[in-house]
Amino acid sequence: MKEQATKSVQRLIELGICQPADIKKAMVEAEKFSSQEYSARIRKAERLLGALGDPNRIKILLLLSEREMCVCELESALGLAQPTASHHLGILEQAELVERNKKERWVFYKARETPAMRLLREMVST
Repeated sequence: MKEQATKSVQRLIELGICQPADIKKAMVEAEKFSSQEYSARIRKAERLLGALGDPNRIKILLLLSEREMCVCELESALGLAQPTASHHLGILEQAELVERNKKERWVFYKARETPAMRLLREMVST
């Protein structure tokens, strides 16, 4: 843990804006985020939030929340090239927002029912 406060923090302490005890408490609280358990949780949250950071991926999720679809349906519906649609689906799959189901030569996707999906639908519903 970093014991010595930076110059800017030291200045805030001198001005009475920050208290040394509060700084120390914040440092102790932040230390737990360095554990393996929290690091894994933070990476998972990063993947989830990153996956939701693209308008096309949000549209794909909304479509897949209605029903299972193959990549060609998503391409046509959103005007995406096949590699682009597959790239977006891969990101959504890594974030555990969609699941795939292979039927013969075709791959179908559907949205997983997650708190993130419920929030997304709530945010964009009219």
